[in-house]
Amino acid sequence: MPVSSTSCTSGTDGRLEVRHSPVMTRGTTHGLPPLAAFDPGVQCPDGAVCALRPTGASSRIARDFTSATLRSWGFPELVEDATVIVSELVTNAVRHGLTPDAGTAGERPVRLTLVRNGPFVVCIVADPSDQDPIMRAPDDACEGGRGLHVIEALSRVWGWTPLPGAGKAVWAALAVR
Repeated sequence: MPVSSTSCTSGTDGRLEVRHSPVMTRGTTHGLPPLAAFDPGVQCPDGAVCALRPTGASSRIARDFTSATLRSWGFPELVEDATVIVSELVTNAVRHGLTPDAGTAGERPVRLTLVRNGPFVVCIVADPSDQDPIMRAPDDACEGGRGLHVIEALSRVWGWTPLPGAGKAVWAALAVR
């Protein structure tokens, strides 16, 4: 499956982002190879990458990128669930995975990667934090804290992987129907 021609622009410079996928290794978790490494420099025809600045527009940009990419890959049936998952992953990365001064010098410290991997499309969001994502106990009185519950409900399987050097990638897999 060729890389999509969709564009990802994050922030005001409007630059087109390079598309490639993370390295995935052998072994399985619910039929999905675990993410043992994440190398943004590896070229792969089955992935698309969007680097994001930590702004209020990041989730919208990620949703638009996800929708356009999945439609160009021929998976319109995955768009609704994938855009919700990506929005939650990006929101968590911006809120919990960054220091207060991250991205102030034009950096794009959050990276969304979409990968077609066999019978799955995997949504991966990497951030520079080494802190584990924590699923909170459900609380009907709280406005927030349900993101990982939503991701769990919509995906076939989800998880997180520490990245070489520093940071983590939180991912969720959707089954291709």
